[in-house]
Order: sequence, then C-alpha cells, then structure tokens
Amino acid sequence: MEGPDWVDPWTRGQGEARARALFSQTWDGEAKGVWSAPGRITIIGEHTDYNGGLSLPTVTPHRTYVAGRAREDGRLRVVSEAGDWLEGPGRTWECDMDLIDPTTAQGWPAYCAGVVWALRERGFDGPGLDLAITSCVPPGAGLASSGAVECATALAANALWRLALDSDEAHAELAEACLHAEEAIAGAPTGGLDQHTQLRCREGEALELDFSEHPPLAQHRPLYFPDYGLGLLVIDVRTAGRRRTEGFVERQRQCAAAAQALGVASLRELAGAPDARMRIEALADPVLKARARHVVAEIERVSDVCAELANTGPAHERFVHVGKQLYRSHASLEVDFDVSSADLNLAVDSAFRAGVLGARLVGAGFGGSAIALVRRAEADHVAARIDEAFVAEHRPRPRFLMV
Repeated sequence: MEGPDWVDPWTRGQGEARARALFSQTWDGEAKGVWSAPGRITIIGEHTDYNGGLSLPTVTPHRTYVAGRAREDGRLRVVSEAGDWLEGPGRTWECDMDLIDPTTAQGWPAYCAGVVWALRERGFDGPGLDLAITSCVPPGAGLASSGAVECATALAANALWRLALDSDEAHAELAEACLHAEEAIAGAPTGGLDQHTQLRCREGEALELDFSEHPPLAQHRPLYFPDYGLGLLVIDVRTAGRRRTEGFVERQRQCAAAAQALGVASLRELAGAPDARMRIEALADPVLKARARHVVAEIERVSDVCAELANTGPAHERFVHVGKQLYRSHASLEVDFDVSSADLNLAVDSAFRAGVLGARLVGAGFGGSAIALVRRAEADHVAARIDEAFVAEHRPRPRFLMV
C-alpha cells in the first residue's frame, strides 16, 4: 500500500506565480498584484464564537491567492481555478457591481462578490475589478477555505481601491465585512471565528479571540509548539459535512434557547461561575442541557490552554495537559454537542493509539478534519497508522497537512 496522502503548502512565490498565470491566461494583460489569506485551525474553542465565548485558533501555511487589477468601469470579473468542480457557474463569472445580490452571485462567486458588495454597503467603494483565485487550502476540510477566499478578496479590494485598511483594527473591519458577505450573499451562517483569524492572526502564533465584544478582542499569543519539536497534524477525512449548514443553524438556535432558559444573555456569562454546573444540570430539556454544558466547559478549556501555553513550568507537563484538553474537547463535541462523525471519531481514536499528545475534531464538525498534537519527528509514523486504520475499516483514505 502506498504511503499517506500529504497536502503540501505552496510557497508564497509558487502561489503568487500560479495566481498571476491564471489571471493572464483568462483576462487580457497582467495583474496589478497578488494578495493571500490562510486557512484556519482552531486549537481549542469550537462553537464558542456565537456564544460570546473564547477561542484559540491559528492559521495554516496553506493559503488562497487572489491576483487582481482595477478596471475602468463598474464590473466585477472573477476566475477560479477550481470553478469547474465547485458549485457554481464554471471557471468564470462576471456581474455589474451594482447588481450583486444572492440571486446573481450563487455558488463559489458568492464568497468573493459578496465581499465587494459588503465593502460597498459600508461606504467603501472603487472601480470594478478583475480577479483570479487559486488555492491550496483543501475545500470541505473544515479549514475555512471559503473564508480564505473572502479574506484574500478583501485584501485585494483594500489595496486596489486604496482604502488603507491596514491596521489590526482595520482588519477587524474587513473581517466584519467578510462575515456580512458570507451571511447575506452566500447564505452561510458563521460566528466570525474564521474571518477574524484569517485576517488578524500571523503565521507562527495563536490568536486568543474574545467574542464578548464586537468585533472580538484579539490577543496575539506565541505558539511554542515548533520550539519543542511539536506540530499540529491535520487529518482531512474527506467527508464534507452535508449537514454542516443545517446543523450549525440548529446549534445556534439551541444555544440561544439554553441561554434564555438559564436567564443569561449568552452562555459565556456562566463560564467560570461557581454555580454554573448546577444551573445547567437543572435544565429540564436534555438537549439544551448538553449544548450548554459543552459551550461553558469549552470556554473554560480555552482559558486553561492559554494559561498552560503562557506559563513557564516543565514543557512536557504543559503540553501533556494541553493534549488532554484536546481529547476532552473532542469528547464534549461528540457527546454533548453531537457534531462528530464516525470518520472523525476514527481519526481521533487512531491518533490516540498512535501515541499523539491530544486530538480533536476541528471546525464546525459533521465531517471535515481532525487535528492531532504530535511530535514532528513522529508525524509520518502517526499519519501512516491513521491511514492504515481507515483502510482496515474500508473508509476513504484521509489526507494529511502539517502545521
């Protein structure tokens, strides 16, 4: 049997050259520039954003690249290298910017056209744009590939329209525009975790996001995993969640109902409260009880992991503790939040048997990917063991990424 299927990131030079080539092959002339945004990985803190909670994400070396130039009219023209197999009109799409709405921008164009629409709704404007999109962020893997398209498009529009939205505060504004675009034009629910991470988190760090504020407060945290020979192994189980949107909306509704039943504005208010567990367990509805239990415990796990990453105790003990919290997070997402799947559970279980420090599903769930905290020297061995487990159960073989 051949070895595990690894998805390697492009270098910045490779990504930019690929986007420029796609641009010149599709539209006459050359692109003015290339802008990019990474994929998103949540280290811990899943389904906490829309509950006013905490999350600790980071970014992937895998990125989406957008080559672009300004036009002399008000039209938006876009080509996507993946357009032939993504839902939508094929590789190319164009529309007058004044006519962008959910009926004119459907499928993959909604994620880039929606950003142009949302920026103009906020009073930012400029000429029409020619864009070319290419990406090595695997779609359907729960790594916010659509968010990467939105954020790279926002950065392109910012530069080509000379908006000068370049500070962290300004990038938060761009993230809010991307969030508005995804909900209003693409019709996809989101809590904002993806966009704020992809526009505000730098490579080699984690971002502690506090969603009790709007836009969320961001604290940049050093990510010490590489300093100690560790990394995050992403296990893409290749089963894009068909119920992801439906399930996400349902979980939002259930969490709001749980908060109302508990007499709080958001479940964040219960995190750390001495009587939180007692109040949650007193809920009559077992589903609302389970959803609230996950959210409150997950917010507390984020605080705990941030503290472990920041303290100066023995590294081995700290990372073992972080790994245990990843396992607890997965168990909570599987049992209390009911967003795991047989493939995701197999990925986590086989990673555990291979000796990783911790593992959990990543993203909204219902398919996508799991992550494992691994010793980098053992990453190939761990990937091989997980791959073998999927083959033994006659499941589609996963893909692997390293962060």
